[in-house]
Amino acid sequence: RIMIKFLRDYKEAILSITFLVGTVSASLGTFFYKFNGELSGTHSNWGDFGSFISGTIGVVAACLAVIWLIISVNLQKIELARLKAELKQSANEQKKQTHISALTALVNSSQQAISGHHNDLVARKNGVELESMATEADIRMGINSELLKLKFYEDQIKLYIKEQYIDPYVKKTTEGELEPPF
Repeated sequence: RIMIKFLRDYKEAILSITFLVGTVSASLGTFFYKFNGELSGTHSNWGDFGSFISGTIGVVAACLAVIWLIISVNLQKIELARLKAELKQSANEQKKQTHISALTALVNSSQQAISGHHNDLVARKNGVELESMATEADIRMGINSELLKLKFYEDQIKLYIKEQYIDPYVKKTTEGELEPPF
């Protein structure tokens, strides 16, 4: 299994090395066949041998290097595109989280405003004189206004959370639609 996985993962490299070794073997075999397999003692024959080897093996090695360079550039392009997509998705998720945090702060602010208005109403009913000139109707309008804001902010948060998270307690129907867990 390990050998099959290795062969599958590195088949291009194995083919390249096999091709290069085959070219070296064929070149050496051709050279020694042509010159009867004898090793020469003259420098000019060794110079010819070097020229022959560099002319055959060098060209094949250079071609393989160019092929591998093209393959690596394409792999880098693919990886860069994948990384850009992941970064974009991460940025979108970060924006959602920031928006949820801002909405949560607005919810807290509205809840504090409602609590303040409620305290003003209680104080008025108990006969306490307030510094503000607001009437009971004004205070109730303020509460209603804050309640509308609060509902809007909470609905926005629910939308963002629904987009981001899947409720593990919600079951899917046979048609693939979500149904409540109760």
